[in-house]
Amino acid sequence: MPLARLFLCLFTLCLGVTAQAAPPIRVLLDEVADSLTVTMTGAHRGYIDGVERFSTPYGLHWPLQVAGSQLYIEGEPVGNSFTLEPTDGALVSWAGQNYRGALRFTATDRNLRVINVVDLETYLRGVVPAEMQASWDLEALKAQAVAARTYTLASLDEDGTYDVCATIECQKYDGVTIEHPRSDQAIVETAGVVLTYGGDFAKTYYHADSGGVLASSSEVWGNASPYLVAQQDVDSSSPHRGWERALDASFIASSLQGRGIGVGEVSGVRVVGYSESGRVESLEVLGSDGSRLLSGPKLTKMLREWGLKSTRFRMSGDLSVQGDGWGHGVGMSQYGARSLARGGYDYSQILGFYYPSTDLQQLPYAQTP
Repeated sequence: MPLARLFLCLFTLCLGVTAQAAPPIRVLLDEVADSLTVTMTGAHRGYIDGVERFSTPYGLHWPLQVAGSQLYIEGEPVGNSFTLEPTDGALVSWAGQNYRGALRFTATDRNLRVINVVDLETYLRGVVPAEMQASWDLEALKAQAVAARTYTLASLDEDGTYDVCATIECQKYDGVTIEHPRSDQAIVETAGVVLTYGGDFAKTYYHADSGGVLASSSEVWGNASPYLVAQQDVDSSSPHRGWERALDASFIASSLQGRGIGVGEVSGVRVVGYSESGRVESLEVLGSDGSRLLSGPKLTKMLREWGLKSTRFRMSGDLSVQGDGWGHGVGMSQYGARSLARGGYDYSQILGFYYPSTDLQQLPYAQTP
């Protein structure tokens, strides 16, 4: 049974459960080479490889080193992972940011992974306002909360050291600093609500602005999904329409050279083909030493490196671009969700538009105080 399906079973009628605690989420905050020192300012407990080993009423400094897959404190081995958890409700800190929950340090490949372990609903407090402005309509914020919650649960990785990262490569997570009463309200009013498809958590990708047409998961990543399809988006007022960019020929040349596909001095770029949603799917780079045809995920990644907001664009000159939208274009458009909310749609209708064929489900776990 897939992990997501098992999780859903545990929190629904499989066990006849009426209320459970929200699940813990492991968020990768950083990866540090060799060593680090972490400071706990008050009472806390410590776990080594998941087993509680001590509890202290004092604030302490903890110097950690890594060798292979082993952690050391002042030269003494302490296992593969070391977790510090406040016992007085205090926050934990890393790199100038404050977080709720605990900090876990895991040794991997001679590096230390810094992981925030925090329950799901609390984690969302640092995600929703980082991904969508807290001043936006409440129903749009609710849609964002459900999409972020579902994405997180679909990302649980029982075999990995973490579930999600704290950057836009996963979901933006800014901890306590970004928390806001309006996004908190959206999270509370949708507590435990998720989207499912075929008994599993849906992969609820989202982005800032589709540029007018939603992309399918097939055209962007090569994996077809019945609820991540290309379709016309709603009209929305967005600052990410009609943007223009002048491509840097020398930067393009060096990025190609770094991948072993150099073309010499770049003279121009030509779009060769568009996808079903009007996004660039193949592109030719012209240079003094020939030309290269680029396509697929490699092209998408390179276009981001070149400073383009999305792949929904056209060339207006040899190195001049005019485009619309921001992001991959798959799933929910955040500006589109705001437009629908302003038009009177509730969060379930917004999600139904962006993730057709999915179902709303309620996981019966208790609210975190």
